[in-house]
Amino acid sequence: MALSKFWLHELTRPAFAEWLDAEPAPVVIIGIGSIEQHGPHLPLGTDSLFIREFIHEAASRSNSVCVHPCFPGYSPHHMGFPGTITFRETTLQAVLMDTIESLSRHGIKRFMLLNGHGGNTNVMNLVVQLAKRAYGVMVTAPEGPGGTELAKRYAERQKRYWDVHSGPNETSAALLCFPELVEMDRLSDWKPTLQMDPQLMAFLDPDRPDYEMVYQIYRACQPPDTDQFTACGIYGMNDPREADAEAYRPRFEEKLGFIVEFIEKWKEIPIPEAFKNPKN
Repeated sequence: MALSKFWLHELTRPAFAEWLDAEPAPVVIIGIGSIEQHGPHLPLGTDSLFIREFIHEAASRSNSVCVHPCFPGYSPHHMGFPGTITFRETTLQAVLMDTIESLSRHGIKRFMLLNGHGGNTNVMNLVVQLAKRAYGVMVTAPEGPGGTELAKRYAERQKRYWDVHSGPNETSAALLCFPELVEMDRLSDWKPTLQMDPQLMAFLDPDRPDYEMVYQIYRACQPPDTDQFTACGIYGMNDPREADAEAYRPRFEEKLGFIVEFIEKWKEIPIPEAFKNPKN
């Protein structure tokens, strides 16, 4: 049965049951994001707003059901800036585990976790392991593609300029997905505000022959809280005013295509015996 709505909360109970009965290998996509500071120009809900857009599009292209069980995530490092909400790691873990357990009791065997906020990664990966054992379901948190020329260009920009939070990459994604919430005029006099030891800053140079090692040393020395090393909340050294929604669109589509293809291939695999009659 082809769905006309893909958000779990928008489906009626009979519509969900009909999809569950008719879909040979039903997949539920769970999105995770955050409510945290994103510099002066991006909304506090940037990560959740982006992942909601992404998982809904993925669900619509793969006849899956998507759910975004909470807006906040694990963001204690941003609490120095007003407006941030952080869950404890145990709270986020419980939200994800309870979501998976609830839907597993209705017969779902395939769960995909897609994350819009790096701070959630460790919790998410732990949930992947725990939920498989606890509920006898398949759980995945795929990432990619990383080997394409486009992916390599974005990865290079992230490394060279530390463009990982509220810089041109994330601003471009926001301008593509929710431009009405972006306030670029707040960047009129922007300049980098990173405040770190010059030796540590030098470790961010990807052209260094010892970059693989010194970057990890940098991570070990990086202060735990964002307001300890950037006054404006933007991590990168490149100008967020260079953001371009249309330039980002091919990367959005590339990542989306990867996830949709992942789901379609996953559906072709029969449920392994370990998940048919789980011991736990």
